[in-house]
Amino acid sequence: MIYTPKHYHEDREDLIFEVIRNNNFATLISIISDDPIISHLPVLLDNSKNTLLSHCARANPHWKYFKDGNPVTVIFNGPHAYISPAWYKPDPDNVPTWNYIAVHVKGVARIIEDSHEAWISMNKLVQHYESLYETGWSLPSEPNETLKNDLARGITVFEISMEHVEAKFKLSQKQDLQDRNSVIYNLQSIAGENGKYLAEYMKRVLK
Repeated sequence: MIYTPKHYHEDREDLIFEVIRNNNFATLISIISDDPIISHLPVLLDNSKNTLLSHCARANPHWKYFKDGNPVTVIFNGPHAYISPAWYKPDPDNVPTWNYIAVHVKGVARIIEDSHEAWISMNKLVQHYESLYETGWSLPSEPNETLKNDLARGITVFEISMEHVEAKFKLSQKQDLQDRNSVIYNLQSIAGENGKYLAEYMKRVLK
């Protein structure tokens, strides 16, 4: 579980799903006999099925632990930035902190064994990312058996159920309006693209 004081807890599904969609290179963690197995993978949200779709190299042993129904935690890190105490009204008690957004999803992975279903699922992933670049490139819509077998030998395609979702939006909720607005202004002005991204969430969440 995430350490989440009440004022940082977020349960609005639209915001949570947005963070997952926009920060979908995720960290997958499985705990086997107290030893964590960790992979960093692209993950695609299918909110109509309440699942996460992903794949890993066949050489990555992580997928072997999915077969036993072991739980998987998927971590999505949203925008984050250092917050300077200089951005608050002068006070000797001011201290530095860090604002950030994080979403944890816990579920069970299902390996997509059927070669045709695996190809369709992989194509969803490819088309999602190719569409962002507008390349026009795509996998064959009707692959032959050789292509499907090559896919199966090289990667493992799987989906993860979204059984428990936790979201922490630490966005200066404890500060008064003047200091919040100052943080937003400075994030937009001097904290780069990540700061601007974080400031937009602050404006939406703290309104």
